[in-house]
Amino acid sequence: MDTGSSPPRLTIERLTYSVEESAAALGVSKPTIYRLIAREILRPIPGLRHKRIPCDQVRRFAAGEVHGLN
Repeated sequence: MDTGSSPPRLTIERLTYSVEESAAALGVSKPTIYRLIAREILRPIPGLRHKRIPCDQVRRFAAGEVHGLN
């Protein structure tokens, strides 16, 4: 029986969503997310193989702050 305490777990805040996760968070389809990206309303992180959208952009879009997503 081990009575020692286990080390604390590191909690890492999520910084990005995939296209699928962004669509689920906003309650829209994946094609809608791709349209928002094409219109530069959502801007994925450049240089990655798969599109990752910063969580704060998704939250601000949901709050109606469309023009302040730069």
